[in-house]
Amino acid sequence: MQQAPNTEALDQQFKEFIQALQKAVGTAMPHLKDNPKIVDQAIADCKEILDVVLEGNVKEWVS
Repeated sequence: MQQAPNTEALDQQFKEFIQALQKAVGTAMPHLKDNPKIVDQAIADCKEILDVVLEGNVKEWVS
């Protein structure tokens, strides 16, 4: 069976999505009780990242 095209580029893009989500969550966690503005921004960042993933424009990601 032949490997699908662009799998390495797609893997790299998903790795970057996951790292961005981890960074946003990591930024928010220390501020859960003392700075809701930072937490709200992290949630907005996560939503933006997940919206891009769910949109599924793979051609744009790997070009």
